[in-house]
Order: sequence, then C-alpha cells, then structure tokens
Amino acid sequence: MKIKSVRQHWHKFTSTSQRYQFIDVILRSYGQIMLQNNALSGLIFLVGVLVGGYSVNKPQAGLACLLAAVCANVTAYLYQLNRKAWQQGIYGFNACLIGIALTTFCENSLYLWCSIVLAAILSVFITQAFSTILQQWYLPCLTMPFVLTTWLFLLATPSLSALALRQSTPSLTQVSSFNLLHLVPDSILGIAEVFLFNSTLAGIIFFVGLLVNSLRTTVYALLGSVLAIGIALLYGGQLDTISLGLYSFNAILTAITLATFNANQNVKTNFYIVLGIILTVFTQAALTTLLKPFSIPVLTMPFILVSWLWLLINQTLNQR
Repeated sequence: MKIKSVRQHWHKFTSTSQRYQFIDVILRSYGQIMLQNNALSGLIFLVGVLVGGYSVNKPQAGLACLLAAVCANVTAYLYQLNRKAWQQGIYGFNACLIGIALTTFCENSLYLWCSIVLAAILSVFITQAFSTILQQWYLPCLTMPFVLTTWLFLLATPSLSALALRQSTPSLTQVSSFNLLHLVPDSILGIAEVFLFNSTLAGIIFFVGLLVNSLRTTVYALLGSVLAIGIALLYGGQLDTISLGLYSFNAILTAITLATFNANQNVKTNFYIVLGIILTVFTQAALTTLLKPFSIPVLTMPFILVSWLWLLINQTLNQR
C-alpha cells in the first residue's frame, strides 16, 4: 500500500509540474534499460549505476549516464517527437547506456565528454528512425541505437586520436572450476552486466529495481541468467567469462523482453522463451568471434537479434 500511495502522490506531482515531469522522464529512462516503465525502478537503477561506478573505479560513469539521459530527453522534447514515448523514457534509455559504455571503453578526457553529449543526441534521431522503420512489423527498437552509436564511436577511435580507447586490463577473475555455490552470485553479476558493471552489489540493487515493478519479470530475468550459465558451461564456454556474467546479460534481456511482450503463461510460452534464451547464448558466442578482429564488444546485439526474430515468430503463433 505504501508503494502504491507513493506512486499516486508522484503522479499528482508530475501532472501539475513540468519540473517533476522531466525528473519522471529521466527516471523512466533508467527503468527502460530493463524494459521497466516505472519511475521507482528507474530511481533504484540510478542508485545502482552510481554504486556500480564506484565499485569498479568508474565514478564518472554515473555522471556520464545522467548527462546522456538529460541531453537525449531535452533533444526529444525540443524536437517535439512522440510525446507518449518521451514520457515513458523511450528516447533516454539508449543514451543512458551510451554514457556508461563510452566511459567504460574510452579514456577520460574533454573529448570523451563531448562525445557522450553528441552520441546521446544522435541516439534520439536513431531511435526515431528505427521506431518508424520497425512499426510496420510491430517491433520495438530495443537497444539498437545504443549498439550502433557506441560501435560508431569505438570504431572511429583509431582514426580520431583525440578519443582514445582504454587499455584492456586482464580479468580480475581467475576461475579454474565451477560449482553450484557460484550460481547465485554469477547470476546477479549477469544482471549488473546489463549496465556494464562487474559488481555484485550493483547487481543486487538492479535486482531490487526489477522486483519492485514486477515479480514475474524478475523470475524470468533469473531464469535467463541461470539458463545462460548452464548452456555456456555445458558447451565449454570460458569460466572467467561465465563468472563475470558476460554470457548472462543478453539472455536476461531476451527473457525480460519475451516475457513482457507475451502475456500468456503456459507451457508452450515458457518453452518458447527458454529456446530464445538458449539461442541468445549461441548468438553471443558467434558475434564475439565475428567481432574479435575489430576489437569491439558485442554489447546487446545478441539480445536484439534474437528478440526481433522471436517477436516476429510470436505474431504468427498468436494468430493461430
């Protein structure tokens, strides 16, 4: 009841004040990173980003994420793009991820911060373009603007020396074996890696952010993480990579997306989602190999490709 009461009061504030409405849009932008159209979830995710940044010695990530979200949402507002989508944080969540990603992969400099602002603004127009293209198939653009914009800047860095990539550091995790005691913390790390953080504490905070909005979504997120770990282990994935949650985060997003866009809860639906999670793991492994010569991360591309494919198939299945 208390949470419901807080939501009612917050809705009253946002309905009467543009200042509170803009704050609400920013918070929903954070929430939409994991498909949660909920300001409270967004607030918890924001805290998780700040904690995650400090946990992995990237305190600038929190500021970069917020700056990108503000720039993107101001741009969408000024250009009077889809009002409902703006209010739901659709134009801001890709920018949030871009802010974190660029601070993760690039050296801190004035050029980096200028790039974050520019990339956040560009992501708004890319979001609008993909939304227009994909609406004929009833597909969401998901995190495609984030992936394309981040790849663009990372691939440009060798030719534009002012924006320098961080020197890669060896993994802090050296794992020689895996047992069931690793399953819970590694699954939580998978949730943290959705936001590009290798922090169990941040993962717990993001988990709480999911839980306050939807128990069903949280269960599917855990299912995606656990199943991804199991498939990666079964097929001989690198233990260090598995333990860092790097095989889990795309599977988590796939599970959340398929559960969100499919209201049916039956054996066939659950099996369908499980197959999507499994395909995501193999897609991630394939794209990792494909992109290795370019020295760029797969980011959330495996989740995007599998989710689009499965959502298209789902439209056909629901017609029967």
